[in-house]
This record gives sequence, C-alpha cells and structure tokens, in this order.
Amino acid sequence: MKKIKQIAFIALWSVLIIGLLLSLGFVNKEQDSLLCKDLDIKVNQDDDLYFLDKMDIRQLILDRGDSIIGQPKSTVNIPELEDALNSHADIANAEVYMTVNGELKVLVKQRRPVIRIINENGESYYLDDEGKLMPLSDKYTSKVLVANGAISEPFAKRYMYSATQIGKDSSMSVNSILDELFAMANYINADEFWKAQVQQIYVNSDNDMELVPMVGDQKIIFGDTTAMDEKFKKLLTFYQQGLNTTGWWDKYSTINLKFKNQVVCTKKELPLTGKIKNK
Repeated sequence: MKKIKQIAFIALWSVLIIGLLLSLGFVNKEQDSLLCKDLDIKVNQDDDLYFLDKMDIRQLILDRGDSIIGQPKSTVNIPELEDALNSHADIANAEVYMTVNGELKVLVKQRRPVIRIINENGESYYLDDEGKLMPLSDKYTSKVLVANGAISEPFAKRYMYSATQIGKDSSMSVNSILDELFAMANYINADEFWKAQVQQIYVNSDNDMELVPMVGDQKIIFGDTTAMDEKFKKLLTFYQQGLNTTGWWDKYSTINLKFKNQVVCTKKELPLTGKIKNK
C-alpha cells in the first residue's frame, strides 16, 4: 500500500511538471509571436539637457532599417538595438524591453556635460560627468563652464576615455590638463556661489589654471587642484573682506592663490597724469 502511494505521488508530480513545462512552452511561443504595437520612448531632459528628444530616438531606430512596428517579438533584436543606442555620442545609457501587451519601451539617459574645452588649436568638445570626452552637438549647446588656453589634447585620439585615464596614460598624454579641469569643474558646479561667479578657466603657458570671474576683472591665478578646497576658502574670505572696503573691486589686477596660507595680490597700475607745459 505504501509503495502504491509513492508511485501515485511520483506520477502526480510528473504530470504537474510536464504540464508546467508545456504551459511555459506555450507562453514562450505566445510571447515570441507577440506583435510590436508601438514604441514608448522616454528621454531624460532634466537640468536643461536637450541633445535628444523622443523624435530623435524614434528616427535613430527607423534609420537603422529596423521594421519594428507590427513585427513579432522574436524578430526584434533588442540587445542589438540597445547596443546601437548606447553607441550614440549623446547617450549615456539606453534600456530597451517589450511589455506583455506588445509595447516596446525605450528608456534613454542623455550624457551630461560639466565643462566645455577649447584647445589651443581651436577644437572644441565637452567633458561629461564621467570625465569622458563628448563631441559638440549641432542641435543644442550646453550652458556650462568654458576652459581654454594651453590645452593640447585633441578630441579624436581620446574619445570615450575618461579624463582620469588620459592623465594616467603617458601614451595618450605626457602633460594632460584634462583631469585637473574635470576636478575643478566638478568643484565649481557643486557650489552655487562659485558656479555663478566663475565663468571661465584659462590655462596659461605655465599650466596654471586662471579663473575668470563674472564680477570683477581680476586675473585669479589658481595653479593646479592641489589644496583646492583651501584655495577656494581663501578666495571667499578675500571676497568677503573686500566687499566691506570701498573701491576694492578696482584696486587689484591679480589675485594669486598658489601660496599656502596667503593670498598674494598685485595692485593695478595707476594711469600717469601731469600738466601740459605751454611752449
């Protein structure tokens, strides 16, 4: 009797497993034959990012020659489509999947520039928030910090490498300044005051970074990013003291932050005046 129960138990489980496998096969077959009804595209456009919109993504998909709408799910190569979108210069990440009702979901995250570089040859590109070089767009110009001057790094040779990778790889750059500019841009962008006050970074012939302020016409020699937080604190204290002094903004031509525990300033040269002698 006990043996009969065991046989019945095994038989029951066998039937259940076979039924489950058959149902899964049926569901998979149904899913494979599911027709793609529409594209649902979402593109992040927060923080004034307008490199791409929904129509651009739709066009990118159609330009590949993919006949997606009305096609069975089994004929839509989703991984290949994801790879194609992720290879686009303005896209940080793309996710593609199909819902149970036949809607192809496309989620796109745009790359976010933190600084625009204009190198010594006049070539221009961005560094994004991952430190990777990013080409300019014909459609949209991002309102970010600008850096120019003695910047030798071209775009093409270093595209898709991060600024940190470039700085550490002597085969790409012996004297890279991009890592310094990337660190500086992130610091400035994280502080509302400095983001409003610093409009440009100039790299001089000594590879020192100079800040170009929005208010005031002083040349602010910052140097490199060593003790960066301390240098900005010194400059802020100097600003706060200067606001209480009449004529302070017009008094100095240069503010040098490179020296430890001090701010070295150069006064503006006063114009020469004198009486005109009568002959």
